[in-house]
Amino acid sequence: MTAGETATAPMAAMAPMAPASPPVLTLLTDFGLDDYYVAAVKGTVLRLAPGTQLVDISHQVEPGDIAAAAYLLAAAAPAFPAGTVHLAVVDPGVGSRRRILVAESAAGLLVAPDNGLLTPLLDGARVRAVERDDLFLEGPGATFHGRDRFGPVAAFLLRGGPPAELGPEIADPVQLPRTPPRRQPGLLSGMVVHIDRFGNLVTDIPADWLPAPAPQLLARVGSHTAAQFADHYEQIPRYGVAILIGSLGTLELAMNGEDLSRRWGVIPGAAVQVRWR
Repeated sequence: MTAGETATAPMAAMAPMAPASPPVLTLLTDFGLDDYYVAAVKGTVLRLAPGTQLVDISHQVEPGDIAAAAYLLAAAAPAFPAGTVHLAVVDPGVGSRRRILVAESAAGLLVAPDNGLLTPLLDGARVRAVERDDLFLEGPGATFHGRDRFGPVAAFLLRGGPPAELGPEIADPVQLPRTPPRRQPGLLSGMVVHIDRFGNLVTDIPADWLPAPAPQLLARVGSHTAAQFADHYEQIPRYGVAILIGSLGTLELAMNGEDLSRRWGVIPGAAVQVRWR
């Protein structure tokens, strides 16, 4: 790749669309765990597709944070067996005319609102807009599509229903705006795409863009800098900050003994630069 080129994700082979045996459903929502919402979705799926294995990705996404949900889904989904159905409901437009999507992707079958949540997984995917109103459940209102619409659609797929019967293919799913990372001689530029529960700053800069052997690095986020490269967290001095290669193969910044995002006041979307001589 030449200087100034942007990163593109490698195309993965399309996963077989036959459901796993027994069928597996992952759940990702912003419902939290204080209300009955998650249980109601699970109960609906188990009633309509008995024997399904349910796996929670997360229900602690901040309400309406579509970008955070998109990151978590893209990070977790590839770990599951072929044929897994992934149901993601972070849906500020619930009850509106926004579409319900089903995507056949290399990461499995994806069910989500058409609001950009599927953005990182759409490359090479076949996307359909669900038009099977007969699958939907009657509800007293239009505020709980997770239970009344998304759950039944996921159950249809878990029973082996073909995606082609759900609706027509579309070429215009909503996508989140993306500014891909860039590399130039001696400089990598990207952003913080996620802050994990430990306060680590996860960037979108591919670690394999670093020259080998790794040179002396200087990472900058706003007015803050880090100059140490570490293989693991224990190598970081107490209250020190270091650059690491994270579990998804991108660069991360971490602090030993404190939440780095709080110490530096960094939020997702912050610009990151990594330089070397």
